[in-house]
Amino acid sequence: MKLTDATLRIHHTAICVNDFDHARDFYTGFLGFHLDGEMDHRGEPALGEVVALPGALIRWAMLRHGEHRVELFKYYTPQGETAARRQCDFGYSHLAFEVADVDRVYEQVLRAGYRCNSEPKVMRNGHTKVFYLLEPEGAVTEFLQFLKKGDAHPGQGGPNHGGA
Repeated sequence: MKLTDATLRIHHTAICVNDFDHARDFYTGFLGFHLDGEMDHRGEPALGEVVALPGALIRWAMLRHGEHRVELFKYYTPQGETAARRQCDFGYSHLAFEVADVDRVYEQVLRAGYRCNSEPKVMRNGHTKVFYLLEPEGAVTEFLQFLKKGDAHPGQGGPNHGGA
């Protein structure tokens, strides 16, 4: 069965953080997101039911960049795991931005004092050039540049269908 809905489209990516102010400032101050809304000590009963954490109490913000949004959460209760996830760990692993000049973005990232796993690398048989930025709490943001248009080699996906 295929899900059908007249409006079905991506709305946001949710990210749980420990240092809310630092994370919000990273997204708004460095990545250029706009703050759509923020609430502190949000704890309505429906929240606990939706996230399956009865009694959840959070700090929350919705940040927008173009048509995509990042939803930030800081849980006061319950306390969650605080270690950064590795890319091979189960679940969502990173957020990716397409850019026009990945080398220029990389230089800006370094000047701003952020760490990266590596310098930009050409991947997918020359279709993309990517690097991973380590966010303040260890989450990963990928920056990717498509190097040429056209069909990718067999088994590599289309020209605009993915980074690493």
